[in-house]
Amino acid sequence: MEWATKRFRQLDSAKSQRIIAAAVSEFAEKGYEAANTNRIANAADISVGSLFQYFKTKEDLFRYVIHLGAGIIETDIGKILEKEISGRDKIKELMLLTIHACQNYPEYQQLYHEITATGNRELIRDIARELETYASQGLIELIRQGQERGEIRTDLPAEVLAFTLDSTMVMMQYSLTVAYFKDRARLYQLVEPNDFAEQMTEIIWSSLKQQYS
Repeated sequence: MEWATKRFRQLDSAKSQRIIAAAVSEFAEKGYEAANTNRIANAADISVGSLFQYFKTKEDLFRYVIHLGAGIIETDIGKILEKEISGRDKIKELMLLTIHACQNYPEYQQLYHEITATGNRELIRDIARELETYASQGLIELIRQGQERGEIRTDLPAEVLAFTLDSTMVMMQYSLTVAYFKDRARLYQLVEPNDFAEQMTEIIWSSLKQQYS
């Protein structure tokens, strides 16, 4: 589905990026329900009437920016999953990707967290399914390939192991970008992000790898 109108897609890059940045900032700070299209328009230096010529509803604008950010990450995830490297190395690269995404796109990470706070359950369900399907399928395939190669344990379903990996990545993401989780992480005196990614990789891999007696 095209959430942006043809008129928006025909804008020059500078103006469209200004609108996107304003929307991401507003949604990340206020959440979907409290976000205000007047503030978004003011921050983007356009009229609210123009904003609704580019996006018919606030929901369309929200979905557009959510999927724009997700597309960037999906491309990078796809490249990692396609590499001819060991399962452990793929997990390490995914952990590092999580770190770098938080560093390079912090407001998008906050925005994903805000999805869980919106009261619109149908919207949450739709977006979660749209955003997570690609990543979940990729992680399950990563686990299955490792099981077939004898790298990863086979006594538990690939889906459960993939969910555990995904949940760890999500918690890392929140611990680096969301205020509550950042303060929570400080209680544990964690090391620098890249070292943290290496440590988490070791923990995850020690749980996933095939044990030989």
